[in-house]
Amino acid sequence: MLLRQEDRKKRLPGLLENLSAIANKQFSDDDVLSIEQIDEHQIQLNSSDFDFNFLNISFPVDKSTDLLKRLLTIKEKLSLTNYFSLSNFSDIAVFNIKTDFVIDNFEDIIKLDNDTFSLYDHNYKNGLWIDLFQEYWYIDNKTQFIWIYELRVFGTEWIKLINEKL
Repeated sequence: MLLRQEDRKKRLPGLLENLSAIANKQFSDDDVLSIEQIDEHQIQLNSSDFDFNFLNISFPVDKSTDLLKRLLTIKEKLSLTNYFSLSNFSDIAVFNIKTDFVIDNFEDIIKLDNDTFSLYDHNYKNGLWIDLFQEYWYIDNKTQFIWIYELRVFGTEWIKLINEKL
């Protein structure tokens, strides 16, 4: 616990500054769950049924506008206060914030973390994560090793909204 608190003390100010710049709104320590609340958040996530109730959609990086269109279908849900975290900071920082900024800024958020970001509603019934990785795809009659965004949506409500636009 002490190591996490020290890590948080060192890394959180930079994260707050960078995420505030990306979102074009100011975030503070008050927007971040305590270490104890983060542990409880992880327990709630682990006890959810997300492992069986999700939709995966992958997009080549050069087709990121297709991902943007999917995010716009849940704009109303993302405008609410949700839990938001970046993979490489999830042990020290889970935000309790309005998450609509991810719609237009998902690429910059991924660059900030160099990995995945996730968000979940307060009832742990719906959520999503976006990841960036390389994979072989067959495009234009040839196999290519390309960068891919993967959108994973959890929960029947958000899945239904996105599925209606597929």
